[in-house]
Amino acid sequence: MADFTATALSEGDHWVIDVPGVGTTEAGSVEDIEEMTLELVVAMTHAAREDVHIDLRIV
Repeated sequence: MADFTATALSEGDHWVIDVPGVGTTEAGSVEDIEEMTLELVVAMTHAAREDVHIDLRIV
């Protein structure tokens, strides 16, 4: 299991998501934040989706 912490911040009409040590991505809605975060982590770390755990903070 790979654990990551992500912070999502509202920037007008979208959300900016930062995962320290991994990168940053955007989501169009609050409903998309978790999926976009997971996609970023998998793409940048090459970890299997089922092995990724994300502690998500929405501010």
